[in-house]
Amino acid sequence: MLPLSAIAHEPAAGAPLVAQGSISGPTSSSPRTLFEQGLALYEAERFFEAVERWDTAAQRFDAPLDQALALAYGALGYQKLGRLDDASTQLAESFAILDALHPSQPGYAEIRAKALNIQGTLQWGQGQFDNAFTAWQEAERFYQQAEQPQGQAIAQLNQAKALQALGLSQQAASLLRDVYGSLSSQSNRELQVVGLQYLGSVLRQVGDLEAADALLQEALPLASSPQQASSILLELGNTNREQGDRLQATGQGTTAEERYQAAQGYYQQALNSDLSVEARLNLVSLLIQTGQLEDAVRYLDALPALIAQSPLGRQRIRATVGFADRWLQVVTQRQDSRAAGLTNRQVAQMLSQAARTAQALADRRAESYALGQLGKVYERSGQTAAAQQVTQVAQLKLEGLDAPDIQYQWEWQLGRITAAKGDRPSALTHYEAAVASLQVVRSNLLSINADVQFSFRDNVEPVYREFVELLLTSDSANKPSQVELEKALSAIDRLQLAELENYLGCDVTGIGQVRAVVDKTAASIYPIVLSDRLAIIAQLPGQELSYYETLVPAADVLAVLAAFRTDLAFPDRTPEVIASAKTLYDWLIRPLDADLQQQTIETLVFVPDGPLRNVPMAALFDGEQYLIQKGYATAIAPRLELFLPNAAPSALRVSLGGVGLPQEIGDTRFPTIEKLTEELDRIAQLVETTPPLLNESFTVDNIQQQLQRSPVSAIHWKTHGIFSSDPSQTYIVGYQQRINTATLNELVATGSQGGLEPLELLVLSACETARGDSRAVLGLAGLAARTGTRSVVSALWIALDTPNTEFMVRFYELLAEGMTKAEAVRQAQLALIEEYGYTTPYIWANYILVGNWL
Repeated sequence: MLPLSAIAHEPAAGAPLVAQGSISGPTSSSPRTLFEQGLALYEAERFFEAVERWDTAAQRFDAPLDQALALAYGALGYQKLGRLDDASTQLAESFAILDALHPSQPGYAEIRAKALNIQGTLQWGQGQFDNAFTAWQEAERFYQQAEQPQGQAIAQLNQAKALQALGLSQQAASLLRDVYGSLSSQSNRELQVVGLQYLGSVLRQVGDLEAADALLQEALPLASSPQQASSILLELGNTNREQGDRLQATGQGTTAEERYQAAQGYYQQALNSDLSVEARLNLVSLLIQTGQLEDAVRYLDALPALIAQSPLGRQRIRATVGFADRWLQVVTQRQDSRAAGLTNRQVAQMLSQAARTAQALADRRAESYALGQLGKVYERSGQTAAAQQVTQVAQLKLEGLDAPDIQYQWEWQLGRITAAKGDRPSALTHYEAAVASLQVVRSNLLSINADVQFSFRDNVEPVYREFVELLLTSDSANKPSQVELEKALSAIDRLQLAELENYLGCDVTGIGQVRAVVDKTAASIYPIVLSDRLAIIAQLPGQELSYYETLVPAADVLAVLAAFRTDLAFPDRTPEVIASAKTLYDWLIRPLDADLQQQTIETLVFVPDGPLRNVPMAALFDGEQYLIQKGYATAIAPRLELFLPNAAPSALRVSLGGVGLPQEIGDTRFPTIEKLTEELDRIAQLVETTPPLLNESFTVDNIQQQLQRSPVSAIHWKTHGIFSSDPSQTYIVGYQQRINTATLNELVATGSQGGLEPLELLVLSACETARGDSRAVLGLAGLAARTGTRSVVSALWIALDTPNTEFMVRFYELLAEGMTKAEAVRQAQLALIEEYGYTTPYIWANYILVGNWL
């Protein structure tokens, strides 16, 4: 946790130390002493005691400015305790005092700035990013008046974080550059190193991990104390670990290993400091994750003694919970009942003591954490009755607190426990409550406190998946009911929306979910990979939901999907492609083949689950024909309002551009695209277009200027590019530059008249999805969702230039004739097969339509 001075700009140096374990109420000290004790207690994470001191100080201070400051700090403490109503009340009282004072009063500007900075912090914690930005802007203005450069810099950094959360990435980047410039020229070394560290932390939180790493490296040699150096080392370790996680998730295992090794080194360097417990916990977690189990046990062994020596307070409680979590992982993986010399009973005793400490500190959030983790220990050891009882108590401790980030964890835990007992109705109730709590957390992922941040795939996705599996597993031989199918679809929809927002790093503002698709010629198909089967929920026009399943282990499904996707990218592997395509057809389409044939179905709209997204459904093979040869167009479209089937305008106006020249940017070489001019010229003969921006002209500034001057309904760019489930690895190639995700989002939004009118179509000719990244199509869906684009057409792997141009030209010919987008893609693919003789799926199956298919 950053010191309070980095949050509200109140120097804590020199504040009197508070005896460990002291929780006696403030009765006789002066208000100034009480105030300073509050600062020390806050930084020791003893928030209830800090609030107690500040509340009493506010009552005893004679000077209104002192009262206002104590009340504002008390609001910050109440937020940490989850008591948001009390926090809001205190802050309102603080501002009421300030509003009654004259702004020219000495000290007014500084106190007002601190109160505004705290107000922004409270609003950020509730997901009110626009309000937080405004408060931090005002805080900066008052810090400037007060001649407080550190507070001013921190207010600017907070603004940048808010801008990023609001999707205004370029503005955030510009502000961060300004802050960096002011820090670099700063003569105050202490301010410089604190500012660089905080700037690095903000960049890590908003996902710019490379820049965060560089700034932290710059800050490290400037550290003025071992404690400060250790704090920077910890942040470097966390940053490198997140880089490793991203690389691992996108199939870059070798490079990921390098980042993990760097993170391990930083954690080890931070062990000999006051932060040794946190560093050791992070190190153990990383060692477990990377399979170094015996090394993890070695570092785990020393933790109980170190935790026992740490000060009483939330820090020790959090360390105990963290230890228990790592201990559980080790004993589970080793299939042993003890680790670090401790048994289940001994770890349970540690957690019980932590819960008692939290209760003495009146910190119900911390108490709930300790009790919930105790329930998990009981759950793991098979003591289901005790596990259920303790977890329910952990839940009760949250009553009256704003804590959905903890609430969902205990509901999920109760769901697992009751499911293990065979109590399906209770388990469903708890899972449903967990998903409801996640709906609140989902809109607020960016503002979760550091001690409760979680890995999306580890701690969010499984809740939805386990809930769906429970819904689709009936107590009898009967198929799931309509209510259960609807709930399963709703859970999958929410998971997909949560994935998009996790990918984008912000809310998908203004986009809601829909319950049904109104297109009498389209069938919506939800394939869902469960642990022991591939489940399919289908919505056929005018009918109730249908359910089908194929009993096949998830590992087998994932293996076939991986082989299919890999083989498709090689022209000489057609036999292997056909074999996988037939297996997938038997799993995905054959169970509902008869039902499809009873209606006039023209389009199969897939809402695919996880790695199924990355598969071109058009290439599924029934033994005689590919799916597109059976008369079905295909599309991928989550059930979001953005992707509802609405007919396209009668005539498109298309912005054209691209780079065909060979380039070397950074360490990547991009080869020549031969057919750039030919493709764009031929498209311009079919639809209305803007003058194409070619080669040297295809720059961010030129694209932005043209899109601002000339409203368009479609964009067609023929240039190299990569789409990944990692936004930092997603880009298209401009002239001598990579156009990253944030800039790309803003350019496309500019094309949609500043977001006033949705862009009808975005075609990325010559782009590809990241190899080895099973969720790369998430990048395409994320681009569409963030910019309001209704449909995206792209390639899945590197396309051959000549057939790619013929496909694109035929696609626009058919659109100009009034054909739907999905059918135009299908007919253009069939033309490659039947007219041009490109029979290998490597060439014709390469194209994917994401979004509105009409």
